[in-house]
Amino acid sequence: MSVGLVREMVKLDRIIGSENTQAHVESDIVVPDSKPDVHNILSAEGNVNIIDKEIMQGKIVVQGVINYKLLYTSNDPNGFLYNMKATDEFTQNIEIDNIDGMMEAEVNCNIEHMDFGIMNERKVSAQTVLNLNGKVYKTEEMDIVKDIEGLEDIQTLKDTVVYDNSVGSNSSQTVLRENFELGENDAEITEILETNGTVVVNEKKVTDNKVIIGGNVNIGILYATEEPRTPIHELKHEIPFTHFIEIPKAENDMDSKVEVEIDEVYTNVKKNINEENKVYDVEVVLKANAKVYKKVKKEVLLDAYSPTRKLNIQTKDLKFLKNIGRNSSHGVIKETIDIPNDYPNIFKVLTVKARPVITDNKIIDNKNIIEGFIDAKVLYMADNEEMQVYSFNQEIPFRHYIEIEGINEDMDMDVKLNIENTDYSTINSKQIETKFNLNAYGEANKEDKMEVLVDVEDLGEAYDDDNRASITVYFVQEGDNLWDIAKRYNTTKKEILKTNEISEIEEIKPGDKIIIQKNYEYKF
Repeated sequence: MSVGLVREMVKLDRIIGSENTQAHVESDIVVPDSKPDVHNILSAEGNVNIIDKEIMQGKIVVQGVINYKLLYTSNDPNGFLYNMKATDEFTQNIEIDNIDGMMEAEVNCNIEHMDFGIMNERKVSAQTVLNLNGKVYKTEEMDIVKDIEGLEDIQTLKDTVVYDNSVGSNSSQTVLRENFELGENDAEITEILETNGTVVVNEKKVTDNKVIIGGNVNIGILYATEEPRTPIHELKHEIPFTHFIEIPKAENDMDSKVEVEIDEVYTNVKKNINEENKVYDVEVVLKANAKVYKKVKKEVLLDAYSPTRKLNIQTKDLKFLKNIGRNSSHGVIKETIDIPNDYPNIFKVLTVKARPVITDNKIIDNKNIIEGFIDAKVLYMADNEEMQVYSFNQEIPFRHYIEIEGINEDMDMDVKLNIENTDYSTINSKQIETKFNLNAYGEANKEDKMEVLVDVEDLGEAYDDDNRASITVYFVQEGDNLWDIAKRYNTTKKEILKTNEISEIEEIKPGDKIIIQKNYEYKF
């Protein structure tokens, strides 16, 4: 008897490997000829840009750039604060077994620690520790049996598998331009000392062939004036943006993962109609990445048999990456910061910078619990005759969580933190009130598998039931189900339900007595 198989090709995304590694980058930062000598470093920070990643046999080769920004004082009696920028390139391998150039890689990199030291008045050393995480994905195709035709009494066991398929990913840049003007009573700008920015994404939407992203860029500008008592000021601005990334085959009902970061911020000071240096242009270069997923629900055949004919059944593990959930959560962390005892009193706080650091990450009761601290750097002007600028760091501990239904400690959890905004005010000459808006994003995935039917062959031989008892009494064992019992005794689940007057929704349990009749009637 001929067996007809209805086949289907399924496409599945799998995670082949994931690995963490560290890179130690040593850099020499040379003071530009146009800047005075370095006497004291007040503020030093950096950010990382991944410029290229390539999968070779057994490793991801990552190339990146560290961008340094420093604020410092000099022995120059005519100066106050100076800034300088520098870059340094690095290359780091992430070793992952069994990967090759036909696969897709994702790399995340953040700065764990930075140390700066003055080598001489014209050179600063930087030691940077980078944390890199690499994940490698592969899309596989598998031919499975969707249905069986040609045997009237064929019994099939089906289930539904749910997984995410990557539709596509893309990256693009956009440039935001705004100009602002100081108020009538504000002093003129003599120099822009530093510009910082953070991105807040508050909207993402998948539409036909694109992902639309909306949000704000929070800009902070530290600038110098010629005012004798308050020569340094900080400005804050919020610049809205809407951007789209083209991804062919993206549709309205799909999910997406987006990342937006600041690539560079440029500022330029111009004169207003009164010939005063009070107009400044801000240009922000944003880099956006988006990946679109389609949730697939597919009915698959797990097993099959015929009560009357011998079949050769072949199965295979269907392996796939299953997304458990994606979510983000916001929190506000408030802290009163005391200046160190041996530091002079505060005249004016110039700025407070913040960087989140994760120290522990664990999953409890559908929550990803994140513990860490905010590395807060305070820059302030002292209330003394010299009006010197001082800086100090303080670590502010926090505990935050992201809630995702169904997560557990065996899953692969990606977590990203960023400080969206920082507010501060002076309480008194020794204390500062700070507030940090923290955003956490988490995504949970796990490698899942299901044994499915890939081939069925009729061996051309009927079962011989002549020696089988007319009635068999079977006592249910641990791990039994009606499908397995029916298959073992060449009957059907329907016949067992009918003979024993069991409803479809009832569950059998160890010790239950099942009556199995030799003679049964098929109904189709």
